[in-house]
Amino acid sequence: MKRGVLALLMLSAIPAFAQEQAPVNLDNGLARMQALESNAENERAAQQQKAEAEYRKQRQQEATAQRKRAEAKAAAQEQANRERQASINRKREIEDQDRSYENRYKELQLKKLETQVSRENDKINADLARSKAETDAVQSGADASRNISRGLQKNLQNANRHWWEK
Repeated sequence: MKRGVLALLMLSAIPAFAQEQAPVNLDNGLARMQALESNAENERAAQQQKAEAEYRKQRQQEATAQRKRAEAKAAAQEQANRERQASINRKREIEDQDRSYENRYKELQLKKLETQVSRENDKINADLARSKAETDAVQSGADASRNISRGLQKNLQNANRHWWEK
């Protein structure tokens, strides 16, 4: 019986001892669990921050790449515009030069015609002068013939007259 009481006492003491130890172990377990949860939360927060930082970095790289693509596209577009404008300018210069040549050609043709007209005028003036000279020569001959005829007529008339009639 002594043994039974002792065993009973022991058995009853173990739970009491266990109860006294239990809150300490329980507190330690809770603290440990809270620490683990806190560490897990910290790790999750760190991973979240790392993921967010990685996401921001990726977005920033994408934005940079997109900006560079846009800049390259704009530069290519600007280069194409410059080349197109240069081509247009070259065509305009060629057209201007062609017009200039056409104008110069027309001026030379006009000068040629003016020269031909001037020569024809000179020929006409020379023909007129020659014709006038011939007309003047004929007129002079006619005048001379008329004067001679008149003179002869007067001489003949005077020859038929007597000295007192004169």
